[in-house]
Amino acid sequence: MKIVTFLLSIFLIAFNPLIAQNYLWPTNASRQLSSSFGEYRSGHFHSGIDIKTNYHAGYPVFAVADGYVWRVRTSPFGYGKAIYIKHDDGNLSVYGHLDEFNPFLNAYVRAEQMLQRRYRTDIYFRENEFRVARGDTIAYTGETGSQHPHLHFEIRDPNHRLINPLNTNLKIYDPTIPTIQALAVVPINNSSRIDGQANYKIFDVAYIHQKLFRVTDTITVTGPVGIELKAHDTVRGVPNFYNPYGIRLFVADSLFFHVQYDSFDFDETHLINRAHNFQLKQRGFGNFQRLWFNDHTKNLRFYAPAPGDGILRLGNGFHAVKIEVYDKNMNTSALHFTLRAVPPFEPKLKEVFKTDQYIDALFSVEATDSVAIDAAWVNSEDVLIEPAQIENIAIDSAGLAVRLAISNNIPNAVLKTTLRSMRSNQKRSFFFNSLSSQRPFAIAPTVSFIHNHNTFLCQATFHRAPTTPPTFYCHTPSDLMEIPAAPLNLRDYISNPIPLATLEYAIALEWRYNESPENILRIPCRFKLASPGSSMSHFSADSTFSVLFDTSSVYDTLATWIIQSPLISSMEFPFLSELYTINPVEQPLKADILVELNLPTGAESLDKIGVYQLDDDKWKFLDNTLIAENGCLRAKTNKLGSFALIKDRQPPEITDIFPGNSGRFRARDIIYISAIVKDQLSGIKDDTAISVMLNDRPLFVEYNAPKDQIRYKIAGGLPAGQHTLKITVVDNANNQTTRSSTFTVY
Repeated sequence: MKIVTFLLSIFLIAFNPLIAQNYLWPTNASRQLSSSFGEYRSGHFHSGIDIKTNYHAGYPVFAVADGYVWRVRTSPFGYGKAIYIKHDDGNLSVYGHLDEFNPFLNAYVRAEQMLQRRYRTDIYFRENEFRVARGDTIAYTGETGSQHPHLHFEIRDPNHRLINPLNTNLKIYDPTIPTIQALAVVPINNSSRIDGQANYKIFDVAYIHQKLFRVTDTITVTGPVGIELKAHDTVRGVPNFYNPYGIRLFVADSLFFHVQYDSFDFDETHLINRAHNFQLKQRGFGNFQRLWFNDHTKNLRFYAPAPGDGILRLGNGFHAVKIEVYDKNMNTSALHFTLRAVPPFEPKLKEVFKTDQYIDALFSVEATDSVAIDAAWVNSEDVLIEPAQIENIAIDSAGLAVRLAISNNIPNAVLKTTLRSMRSNQKRSFFFNSLSSQRPFAIAPTVSFIHNHNTFLCQATFHRAPTTPPTFYCHTPSDLMEIPAAPLNLRDYISNPIPLATLEYAIALEWRYNESPENILRIPCRFKLASPGSSMSHFSADSTFSVLFDTSSVYDTLATWIIQSPLISSMEFPFLSELYTINPVEQPLKADILVELNLPTGAESLDKIGVYQLDDDKWKFLDNTLIAENGCLRAKTNKLGSFALIKDRQPPEITDIFPGNSGRFRARDIIYISAIVKDQLSGIKDDTAISVMLNDRPLFVEYNAPKDQIRYKIAGGLPAGQHTLKITVVDNANNQTTRSSTFTVY
């Protein structure tokens, strides 16, 4: 099977119809890449390759084949200055982040900007109106719409589907194998377990030799699981990391999943956060490629033919798994590991009774399973101090009874009792703390929720090990349902999955710990389910904040909840509301949601008040709509997270004006008029919010939003004499700043 799959991949590459094209490399700046096709970007796949330009602008950009200019765009964002060429073979090439167009296009764009009275333009040409030949210089490399100089290059087929440019005759030299960094095994449903836990688990990967990587430990799984991989490609002598070209997953030498980055459609690009694990990325674990798919992603063009969906539903026993990761030159790395599929093993502590000499514990275990018991004294880091004495073991219809001797000679130790299934070798540990002193545990644990794909867990973190293992309950109007919980270590406990349908009716979740006295941490609940095909509104406890999920907002059913917390206003951030967080923030949205925040009573200067979202530790202004009849502001967003009302009274900043005020300059030294324009809060909307006058004549300056830079190229040089430059910038809250510079040219 392996040989057939490999030969098929080679065949598809070798006989790709694009290979017949004789495309020219689009610039002489370099043949090195800073980004590859299909890489992860925030909210989309990278649609081309980024070619390094040695940290400089101004290298010529060539038409890669005969054709005609179909479109030219200039924008403060995205591709900046860009050219689209339709070629005689039916394909389209795109060149982005350009510094300058060639003289003909420059004149055409300048005329359109004068007509539209703004920098941003989008011009379509008639068929063959402006012909280009292979090798013609159409532009020069730059950094417009970007923070760093490079050339973004794409090839699209006649249907505007993106094609990997390296699938043509365009090649790069790369003898280096990809690097495999980590492996994640994730639960697929409520029955899934990884090493006995219902949560995802990340495993370190060791490099063995040559092209071989390995996870050394056998991974125990129960129920369906998904495999995810953190890997990247490199090129010798280049510091960048690239997306692998392809990944194959084998179980016992049978192909289970295959992804290869050849082509995709723009309509598919939002699926980036389903093809990759958005949750792990948000938690800081890095970029994990999913080697499985569901109904949303099953038709992604990246997914090569393979049986099934990649989800592992394994029969009991040991299974050899191999993952191959390869780059465009077919340099291949292989990761080997073993999965052991086992039936569930979840013993439960039913009762515990303590005296000064003994602890008597009663466990429930499956009648068909034989269980071995081990006991030890450990320290606060779960490191063995010495074995503990087991006085007696008995099993009957009530369960498995164990008597353990208490030692008063080991201060501050925790008694760890481990039950091991003889059938599957799985283990479950139980911790008992402060046995001799009977100290009450006075400090409540910290609680967090973990919303995985289709599963929902609750985790409690104690400041020290509880006296007895805690229990977890979901309280509904009609029931107090105990949900099993298991320790991750001495202080961290995690529940089994809570059924999502139950969560919507939950009044509270409870962690109960210690027996004498029993402590209860009660967490009031206000969960609501957002489901595909249904709209849903959710309100904060004070009814000041609300969110509307549309019928297409989510991929799968999400249990959502809103947390309200106070904010301290300052001169920098004058908050007019509390902070409202829509959870689960670590799950992606399929489409926008609408949020509304009520305006404070008697609020003035409404144009300066906006809805903001905290994104990557920065407050991001959202496009706001005033709903006067409801006294609120409405905004849309494509991310869950934290929101607040902020009043922006700070005007924009204008700095680094060139030519500077009172300066004397030679005409040949003034190539560009430039400045830095930025706003710390609501931001500058676009190029229409910037006005530049030179000697009372308007200039439609370039605006590079990612670098907060404006510039205007002087055609023919400035005449000798005194000149006045006036720059006015308005932010989204209608705060305005004007600065002038009067300078002399000689």
